[in-house]
Amino acid sequence: MKSKIITSSLLIGSLLMTTLIKVDVCHNVDNNPHVINIALPAAVAHLIQHPSDSLGQCGENDDTANK
Repeated sequence: MKSKIITSSLLIGSLLMTTLIKVDVCHNVDNNPHVINIALPAAVAHLIQHPSDSLGQCGENDDTANK
């Protein structure tokens, strides 16, 4: 029983820690790329849902930046 409680506590703690880590995402809406800073789990979901977005800063040499 103690091992289940410890395992559950570690899992919950790990999940909470990942929400504290924020990353930059180059969010491209209507060919208007801009940087958003969001929590890591949200960034993963965001990159899956928005294929034109990328991790990190928006660069001047990005294909989408000059369109």
